[in-house]
Amino acid sequence: GYLAFSTKSDPRIPAISIPHRGREEYSNMWQKIRSILQFVGEHYLSEFDWFYMGGDDLVVYPQNLKNYLGTYNSSEPYYIGRRIWDTKPGSRRFNTGGAGYALSRPALQCLLDHLEDEVCMPWKKTHEEDQMAGLCLERACNITYEDTRDDQRRERFHLYSPEWEYNYKGRWGLYNKLHKAWGLLLGKDSCSPETVNFHYIKIPGMARYLFHYVHGCNRGSVDSSTTDV
Repeated sequence: GYLAFSTKSDPRIPAISIPHRGREEYSNMWQKIRSILQFVGEHYLSEFDWFYMGGDDLVVYPQNLKNYLGTYNSSEPYYIGRRIWDTKPGSRRFNTGGAGYALSRPALQCLLDHLEDEVCMPWKKTHEEDQMAGLCLERACNITYEDTRDDQRRERFHLYSPEWEYNYKGRWGLYNKLHKAWGLLLGKDSCSPETVNFHYIKIPGMARYLFHYVHGCNRGSVDSSTTDV
């Protein structure tokens, strides 16, 4: 299944506009995501095993995503994506929203059960919706991220475009710090053939090219016929 959320409903996409607390602005993203999660929970929770959320500049390869999620037991609470942690005591551990993240049905149910709890900061205005979701899942549900690399330690979920990922030379201190706990592979080893997504893809033609490129080198062989996403 697929559903888009926007400031205006458009059945051709389909896109749905839903109300949220506060103003319509990027700095209020947490409130927008809370409303999206509640809408999905109310209308679709029982229909799917997994729920994947990402932005409109994200290219996703559905079969690769389905194959990978098929390696997990969807009846257990899982929070799947590109993990971030700077290793400082008390620092937040979460999956970045840029690469999108998937919640199994039990994980989404728990998140919904606690969205209005004080520990999940239901009143907060911030653009850091990914950090807030991770915080809520960890504190209220005791659910945190998984290591989503392949067996050669190459990443499946990506924060940036293929060009950026391939050409990164390891010189950005903050980026290195956020991945210090597990390290980064560079160049051709940065991206798995089982890649699930790329981020910051703004040009439709590039999206079409990337779709054919990734599927041409995909080596996934997981039987996902029983997994609904």
